[in-house]
Parts: sequence; structure tokens; C-alpha cells
Amino acid sequence: MTLFKQITIILSVFIVLVLSSIMYLNFKTANDFIQNQLYTTSEDTATSLGLSLSLQIPEDSDDLSTMETMISAIFDRGYYENITLKNNDGNILIEKKNTLKVKTVPDWFISMIKLQVPEAQTQISAGWVPFGTLHVKLHSGHAYLQLWESFVEILQSFALLTLGTLFILYSLLKLVLKSLGGVEEQALAITNNKFIIQEHIPFTTEFQNVVMAMNKMVIKVKEIFEHEALMVKKYNDLLYKDDESGLGNRKFFSLKLSSLLNAKDLTSSGTIVIFSISHFSETKKHVGYKIIQTFVQNFSNILYNATKGIEERAIARIKDHEFALILPTCDYIKSKEITNNILHFVEESIDPQIKEIEEFKISGGASYFNEEDTQKDILARCDFALATAKMKDESTIIFHDIQNTNPLIELGQQEWHKLISNAIEKDGIHLALQPVLDSSSSTYHYESYLRLCDEKQNTYSAGLFMPILNTLNLTQVVDKKVFELAFQIASTKKNMSIAINVANSFIKSSANLYWLENLMKKYTKKIKVSFESSNYAITHNLEEYITFSNLVKSYGFYFGIDNFSIGKRDLNYLQEVQPHYIKADKSFYINMQNNAQNHSYDSFKLLVNSLDITLIATAVETKEEYETLKAIPIDYLQGSYIANPSM
Repeated sequence: MTLFKQITIILSVFIVLVLSSIMYLNFKTANDFIQNQLYTTSEDTATSLGLSLSLQIPEDSDDLSTMETMISAIFDRGYYENITLKNNDGNILIEKKNTLKVKTVPDWFISMIKLQVPEAQTQISAGWVPFGTLHVKLHSGHAYLQLWESFVEILQSFALLTLGTLFILYSLLKLVLKSLGGVEEQALAITNNKFIIQEHIPFTTEFQNVVMAMNKMVIKVKEIFEHEALMVKKYNDLLYKDDESGLGNRKFFSLKLSSLLNAKDLTSSGTIVIFSISHFSETKKHVGYKIIQTFVQNFSNILYNATKGIEERAIARIKDHEFALILPTCDYIKSKEITNNILHFVEESIDPQIKEIEEFKISGGASYFNEEDTQKDILARCDFALATAKMKDESTIIFHDIQNTNPLIELGQQEWHKLISNAIEKDGIHLALQPVLDSSSSTYHYESYLRLCDEKQNTYSAGLFMPILNTLNLTQVVDKKVFELAFQIASTKKNMSIAINVANSFIKSSANLYWLENLMKKYTKKIKVSFESSNYAITHNLEEYITFSNLVKSYGFYFGIDNFSIGKRDLNYLQEVQPHYIKADKSFYINMQNNAQNHSYDSFKLLVNSLDITLIATAVETKEEYETLKAIPIDYLQGSYIANPSM
């Protein structure tokens, strides 16, 4: 229970008790007054009537008509319960009674309030000779009516006074404790690494000191977080960045390629191009460092601008004279168009002094890649193509011949559309699941991979048919089918958590989000499902992913970042997205740990721990990698060494 509620309840009870006591005393005073008034009125009536009757005592004791008339006159004029005249022996001579009830007074009130209506009496005598006794008793109904009216007035006053007092109390407490609510908000925000500074400083001295102390603490915690984020970014640049060109280095190239191959989605296939600058060292000596450095910068900018529209593309300087391009989702036709443009722009920007060197040229070797390839095989094909290009006299790019025996490659759009449509209609869309485990084999979740089965029960991985899905505009149809399958599996298998990859194109559609929200409502709090997207997609569409992350978490589901890497953007976006987990290629963690002298992993671990983010290493393929990651330690591991995806 909040402090506000506790104080409100205590003060409210106190106020109600005080006002109730006042109400009770007022009512008791009114009751006593009315009873005294009844007695006084009865006494006055008995005395005055008694004197009048004494003067009218008949000589014939049987003739009481005059006395009865006098009693009736008084009885009818007043509000009496009874007026009785008795002789000296106690026998009733004259009696008048009123048995009427007051209808405006509730029975429960009459039963609760017991009025003691006094009966007045006086002696009637003729001279010194006693004649009898006159008894007068006022009717209680009139007293109850007065008491009821007094009770209603007091109750109304009590209600108005109580409500007014409680409202004033509520307003004052809200005003006084407003700063404490801000302190609570600050404290809760700090746990999520959100830093709120209270602008409003309360006038209460004690609260003022608390608020100012919290503001100072928030500022210090924010500085610590931002410092660690900056150090992680700095360490990452030292580890993965080439100082001269500003591009990634060979480690970055290897890490990015491994992440893409492990993604097993649309980005797991494409083209890699390696550029080599002939006679680079000799040219540098001939024209000087400044000119060759300008060339490197220009070449880097050309590579960057020529590939700007390609998602998840990577550019690296892997040696002084060699540059590499990773072009996910790009076939040879598109890649050739890009590389031709690159050579054209480079030719236009070369310094005249460099052009004078006949041996200076740019050669390139390109090769396709897909999720079934290894880095070694891909680079071997690139090196072969590059060696062929170097044999040419002019700058040129050689593409390695594609040799793929898979018959699906030869299918046209109509055949593809038929194959995919049949798979959707006839339950040919399946999910292969790969567990994510810790060192004690405890499962974090199962990552799902899309598989397509044809009528002959042949199974094909997503990397093979995802490009054609985009062409046929069937991506979102298949995405919805994947979501439904994942939710069904999670609901039928107890305690199984399924991770689904969400494409940026899916969450950009409000209709898709509405559909997904209805699906989550159907299963909310019944199953365990995680949604994840690539780090590239999140950092380039941050606002959309913040909204999406908040949406899935509001229904009790998880959100994670896949293919995590540290790019140009600072790491503050992790505060905004608030992912439950991060997946990064095993090389990301191993390289960071091997660079122990700059404490890069320590800073990174401190950063993610402060955000309660679970770390997952992917593409774990050997026992050596497993043992290294386990020793770091990384929270959970995923890869072929742990388990392969299975349906």
C-alpha cells in the first residue's frame, strides 16, 4: 500500500471519528433538550389545567361534564398521548388518549432511539379537601419527529463537512506527496536505465532534500551509464575499425559475414566482392602519403554511397590494399551494376599523379554466398576470381561462376508462385527449431527457422526461396503463417518458448500490427513467445521498433535483438528498446574478451547487466568455441555444436 493511501486512510478515519463524535454529542444534546422540553411542557399543562379544574369541582361528584369539557379542550388543542383524571382511590374519572403514529419517522429510527417521555401530575383539591390527581403525558411522536428532523440536518451537515474535509485533505496530500511520487518514478526509471530529473522542487524541507538528492544520484548514474556506453563504443572501434579509412577491418568483415550466414534468412545469401589495389605500396612511395590517403578516403566514400540502399551491407578494409563488400540479397546482375558504377566513379576521382603510374589498377573478385557456405569456401572463390582479375591489364571485376545443382534455381515466377501457394494451402510451411542452451543445458528458448516442403516432401531452407517471396509479394502472407505456427507449437508443448524473427517490412504495416495484436490477445499469458529482429533493422527504424517492443511486452511476450553489433550509433538505443536478450556471433564476444587489456568486455557486460539483458552467442560450431564462451561467461549458447535446427 502506498504512503499516500496509508496517510489518507489514517487521517480519513480520524476525521470521520471526530466528526462522528461531534454528531453524536449534538444529537444527544438535542435528545436531552427535547426530553426536558417534554417534561416542562407536561408540568406546565398539568399545573395550569389542575388549577382550572380545582375551581370547577362539582358538588355532585357524578357530574363531571364541565371538567371533561375543559380537559377535552386542552387535549384537542395540544399534542398529548393521554390526559387522565383519577380520584383519590386511583379510579379513572376522565381519560383522553391519542394512539396516532407519526408516519414521517422511520420505524428503525424509533426502535433505535428510546425516548423517556415523562408524565406530569398534580393534585386537584377543593380548598383543603383533595379531589383527585391529574396526569398529563405528551405524545412521543412529536418528540420523535423533532429528533428525526434534527438527525437529518446533523447528518447532512456531517456528510457535507466530511466530504469537504476529505477533499481538502486529498488535495493537500496530493500536493505535499507529489514530489514523493516523482522520486518513486525516478527510482523505477533507474532500474530500466531511464534517467528522469525532477524539475519541480517541493516547498517541504525534508521532501526538498530527498528530491535534490535523487536528482544528483540520477545525474551520476546517467553519467556512469553514458561513460560505459562510450567506452564500449570506443573499444569496439579499436577492435573493428580501420583508422585511416573509417571502414571496418578484417575482424569486422569476418564477424559480419558469420552473422549473416547464421541468420538463415533473406540476408543469408548475396554477393561478396573483394577489391585489390595493385602496386599500392609503390604508389604510396611515389605520390606521397597525403595523396594516397585522399584516394583511400574517396574510394571508401564511393563504396559507401554506391551501396547505401542495401540493407545489412558491410564495407571493410581487410588489408592496406584490399577492400571487401558484402552485399546481402544482391544477385550477380545487381552486383555487377554496383561494381561497374564503383569503378566508373573511382576512375573519375583518381588523382592525376596516380594515373601516371601504369601499374596502378583496381582488380576485383566476386562470389555468391548462401547459408550453406562456409567463410573459407566463400573467400576461396573470391580469391580465385580476384587472381583472374589481376591477370588483366586494366581495372576489372571477375565474378566466380555460379554452380548450383538445385533445380529450384531454374524455376520461373509462375512455378515458384504455384510451389509456395501449394505449401501455404497444404500445410507445406514448417518450422525447424534450434535450442538456445546454457552450460547446464537449461533451455532459454527455441529459435524458429522457416522451411518449405513440396508435394514430394523435399524440404528447402528460407535462404533459397525468400528472395522470390519478395518478388511475388508473398512475404507477409508467409510471415503470418509462421507466427500462427509458432503460437500453435508454443501452446501445444508445455513450457516451450519459441523465438520468431520479425522483418521490418512486417511491422511497418499497421494492418499487420493489428492482426498480430489480435493473435497475441488470443494467447496472452498462456504461452512463451519471443520476437526478435536484426540489429541493423532496429537501429535504422528505431521509433517503429520501440513501439513494437512496447506492444509485444504489454502482452507478456519477449523482444530481442538478433545479429547484434556495435555500429556508428551510440548504445543509448538499448535503453529505449529495452530488449530482453541480445544475440551476437560468437566472434563478437571472443574478440572482445581477447582484447582484455582495454576491459572492453567488462564495460559491455556492465552495460547490459544494468539493463537486465541476457547475452546469447550464436554460430557456436566447435568445442573450443563452446569452452571459450562458457569461460567468459556468456549466458546462453546456440549453434551446430549445441544442436542443429530440426523439425
